[in-house]
Amino acid sequence: MVCDANLKESLVKKYYDIVSIIFIHKEGVYGSCEKLGAFASNVRYTKDGIEYEVTLENDEFSIMDEIVFEHVEEEN
Repeated sequence: MVCDANLKESLVKKYYDIVSIIFIHKEGVYGSCEKLGAFASNVRYTKDGIEYEVTLENDEFSIMDEIVFEHVEEEN
């Protein structure tokens, strides 16, 4: 039984995606951080029906929440 559990565990791949929900102070809107950098980050947001993808300095927005998606893939 232990051998079967170890074999099954070795055939399963797990990885995680983290989505950071942000608030952009100057625009007064919520968006998501696509790539978080040390001093600046790529962010995406929608304002007045137009979608923007821009680079902002990290002090121009606040991270409000993070959503973690767990992906599990089994190999046959």
